[in-house]
Amino acid sequence: MKNSAQLLFAAAVLLAAGCKTTESKPKPVSWKEQSAYMAGVSDPRRFNYSIYQTPVGVEYRGGCRLHPKQGAELAMGAKDPLRPVVPLQGKLGSQSPFLLDFCSLSSWMEFDLAQKVGAKPIGERNAELVKYPGEEIAGCLSVVPTLRLKQLYIENPLVYVRMANGAPGPMARGIEDPEIKGVLGWELVKKFEQIQLDYPHKRVLLATQAPAYSPDPALLVGRVPLVKRAGVCAVRGLIDGKAGMILIDPAGDFEVATDDAVVVSSIQLDEGLTFSAPAITKSPGGTRIGARLLQNYRITICPTEGAVYFEKPEEK
Repeated sequence: MKNSAQLLFAAAVLLAAGCKTTESKPKPVSWKEQSAYMAGVSDPRRFNYSIYQTPVGVEYRGGCRLHPKQGAELAMGAKDPLRPVVPLQGKLGSQSPFLLDFCSLSSWMEFDLAQKVGAKPIGERNAELVKYPGEEIAGCLSVVPTLRLKQLYIENPLVYVRMANGAPGPMARGIEDPEIKGVLGWELVKKFEQIQLDYPHKRVLLATQAPAYSPDPALLVGRVPLVKRAGVCAVRGLIDGKAGMILIDPAGDFEVATDDAVVVSSIQLDEGLTFSAPAITKSPGGTRIGARLLQNYRITICPTEGAVYFEKPEEK
């Protein structure tokens, strides 16, 4: 997880755009509540994070831990198109909708929910504040003791606690139903050994430790290497025959997004995986493939292996 300056740089370049925003307004918390929260800032090393000075600022490494040999099957909570909104488990059976956003570097959470799950601000000296691109409301870099996705536990993840509740603005990626309470970004999601977007069955499967993925040869359309250290889920392919980086963006409500909505006639990820004459929307964050194309496949992302598998749905 990078510090504020580095996060803003990466987010400005890579976060998804070109999506509608919700009409409802967020509800900022009072300055008194914000001050009281930020006054409890702790040293990251208390949570097993190491601190490194880099040319672009402070970087935190370590800390976040996933339990081995755990998995979860989660229903996709957003439709038309299907997008990976999953239920975060709370106390007494409560659930909060969270978006898995592979094109967001960091994770975010609304203020009241953060208080309920015991979030604590961290920083070398003072609490760190940053704004999501296009947002007016700041978030405070914090650590959460435990996040739970059904039987899957994540210990001490870093999140930005948004100093507001309700409508989450651009980070909701245009999703109004259900109302998003937070985002799990790529910096956290990539820690899973396998993430499968099983669109035919409208579910997300997560595994912290699993055997090497073996796709069905009869259904496999393509295997595409992940781009290392891109900060988001990205692969390389051909855009109108020219090599380029392409973001895999299941949270995006589009087929293909390009800078300034420049029309492209084809995108090829693998020999047998070409998207021809896709509908185009504007995306200042680079070329990416969104949910309206991705939902035609079963997609398995293996960050440790460094690969993305595309399989066609099984015939009924």
